[in-house]
Amino acid sequence: SAIHPSTSSNFNKCQARDDRGHTLSIIATTMNLLVNLLTMNFPYATETVCVMMAIQGSMGVRNTVNQKRQMHWFHSFLRSTLTAFAGASFTNIFMGRPTAMFSNDIFFGSCILGYGIVNWLPMDLGFHFFNTFPGALIYTVFSQIFRVGGVQGFSDAAYGAFKDAPSVYYPTPVFGPILFPTALGNMGGFFWRGFDAYLGEGMPWLFQQGLFCSTFYHFYAHDKEGFVGVALRQYLKPFAVTAMAVLDA
Repeated sequence: SAIHPSTSSNFNKCQARDDRGHTLSIIATTMNLLVNLLTMNFPYATETVCVMMAIQGSMGVRNTVNQKRQMHWFHSFLRSTLTAFAGASFTNIFMGRPTAMFSNDIFFGSCILGYGIVNWLPMDLGFHFFNTFPGALIYTVFSQIFRVGGVQGFSDAAYGAFKDAPSVYYPTPVFGPILFPTALGNMGGFFWRGFDAYLGEGMPWLFQQGLFCSTFYHFYAHDKEGFVGVALRQYLKPFAVTAMAVLDA
């Protein structure tokens, strides 16, 4: 017998709703995974990003000044360590706080592990793998997540230190919570190239990246009373509500 047209139409509508629901479910799952990744909400997150930072530093040395492996291992190890963690080593000095390289064993332990993976594995497997596109992608992604966490943590620290003494011109301290995390990502450039060489060709990309990210985060997260933070949150609120609805949060 023939199917009534209304029955066929209802079936197609139900099928379309199911497909749309399935698509939204996939989007929500993907977004949740991405949010968990970016916020380091996964097991051994700190250890993972620190090791990947150490691998990035070690790869940077192996692919440039130590291509022929002519450097003494201790020389290349410390250079790799400071290439990866110059910010973590020196930036806290500006705030009179102990360096994370001394206060957190995970940092220096990660330097040893990352250096060993790049330089000491049989047949140079670590070095060859991380010179491939998938290998470079892995340590680049996790290293950027480390830097994002650094911007957040250092901005929070500076705001916590200065929030009770803002200037008379704005109700929230402005420059400290922006410049402190910006310095974090640029200590390596200053340390290895020197002040004039690092800045001689204009504002480095890491400086631009640090200024933009720390400025956005500081005003969005900390500026509760100033017009910049209030306007920024009002402008972004519709997007945030939509994102939260998609994530079913």
